Amino acid sequence: MDITKKYTHDQVTVIWKPGLCIHSGNCVSALPNVFKPKEKPWVQPEGSSSDELMSAIKKCPSGALTYETSNSTEAMEENNKNVKVTLIENGPAIVMESCEITHPDGKTETRERRASFCRCTKSENFPYCDGSHKK
Repeated sequence: MDITKKYTHDQVTVIWKPGLCIHSGNCVSALPNVFKPKEKPWVQPEGSSSDELMSAIKKCPSGALTYETSNSTEAMEENNKNVKVTLIENGPAIVMESCEITHPDGKTETRERRASFCRCTKSENFPYCDGSHKK
């Protein structure tokens, strides 16, 4: 079931797709006056400015939160380039494009052309695959 909920304030409509949410809490941390998981409705966009809303929503790691504006020329999508991700059976997820990786400690690095990400969590080079899944 694909549920979509919309919450509008001023020029911004917050779009939430709960089926995509991984509950990272980024939204609540960024704007606790807007994203209130213990209340109904849990999204209260009037608690923030349009710019703050859009900035917080762009940090949603799953894509469960997006937005649209009343000015249709403004779209959340920063680029329309599709990145190919190949899932290898019993193996890594391979991103077939240059990508920037942000680690939990905030350090970033760029991988050129492709990166193979471990899905089994056994890699000694996590988050990258080192073939440990074969053992």
